[in-house]
Amino acid sequence: MRHPFRPAWIKPGATRIKPGRTLLAGLTSLVLLSGCAVQAANPDDVTLVMADSFPQTHPLALGGTNEMVETLQSNEAKELGIGLEYYASGQLGDQKDMVSILRSGVADIAPVSPAYVGPELQLSNIGDLPGYVGNANAGASAIMDLLDDDGILYRSEWEPRGIRALWAASIPHYEAMTAKKQVTRPNDLTGATIRSTGGAADRAVDFVGAAGVSMPLGEMYEAISRGTVDGTLASPVSVASYRLGEVLDYSTNGARLGAFTVTYAVSSETWDKLNDRQRDFITQASEKAQVGAASQVEKAQTDGLKQMKGEGVEFHDVTDEERPMWNKMVEPVIDGWSNDLEKRGLPAAEVVDEYETAIAKYDNDEPTAE
Repeated sequence: MRHPFRPAWIKPGATRIKPGRTLLAGLTSLVLLSGCAVQAANPDDVTLVMADSFPQTHPLALGGTNEMVETLQSNEAKELGIGLEYYASGQLGDQKDMVSILRSGVADIAPVSPAYVGPELQLSNIGDLPGYVGNANAGASAIMDLLDDDGILYRSEWEPRGIRALWAASIPHYEAMTAKKQVTRPNDLTGATIRSTGGAADRAVDFVGAAGVSMPLGEMYEAISRGTVDGTLASPVSVASYRLGEVLDYSTNGARLGAFTVTYAVSSETWDKLNDRQRDFITQASEKAQVGAASQVEKAQTDGLKQMKGEGVEFHDVTDEERPMWNKMVEPVIDGWSNDLEKRGLPAAEVVDEYETAIAKYDNDEPTAE
């Protein structure tokens, strides 16, 4: 039986960055830790620095990150010459900073969310488009197919930026959640002020004629209470954590309005410095983390629905008869995304074809924890 996960900073000799310290302020103290810089007597021994933007209670952490961290801090890892320093909850920087953190060598491993890094990973944002992801396992597995060494996303965006994917997580089941006005069809969102995650998700908001607002989900409780926004596109997985059911009145269920993709990445420079046994060990740990995260996300989805219903949210279940109405908005949103990127010289049409093939392969698979 596994020992309970213990953060890096309660282990002897570990270094902790105090919450609130910015990336810039932490650069000096981290220079000896970053980029596999900590070397033991054996030249193959490395100490990896892992940044994270999620708290250790998040479903992605409970099923994936915590397991990976524990594995990379295990005795087996030490025997292979692997050490790990772990910094959770944005201690090394915000989600938008993660690609820069990897490229600068401040961290060796970090979560990269295409929705938050703007133009750097535009093609990789395909996993967030509406209509595609039916469950967390399918979303994660499909995006990883496009991020392997021969994958179009790796060749087009990740390899040129000096990063590579270890494992992915997808938070699907994005719904239209509103206060005061119930949404039963896409047109019900016309004219509403809706919070969106950014990136591809903004296109769905724009398509239905709503006004998109970008803000952290943690600010939604006050924004809805004050009437600053009318609602949000979000998943019960995340909404329940912020108890937004207390201020939301209505939600769709089954609209498939998008997803949120996170990929835990390693810098290519770090990866190339590892020996074959170390890379194999980290790859196996990553595969287990991906399966565990998907399982926890689906559990959190079920629990989140129950919690929101208990808080008084009224759900409208999308029926088979209503499905074509919601699907009708999907194709124009995907085509608009693809056409815009093609005009910028990016191979978006090829990405769409390959991603749709991958989703079809995995969409009926359910995650199973080992």
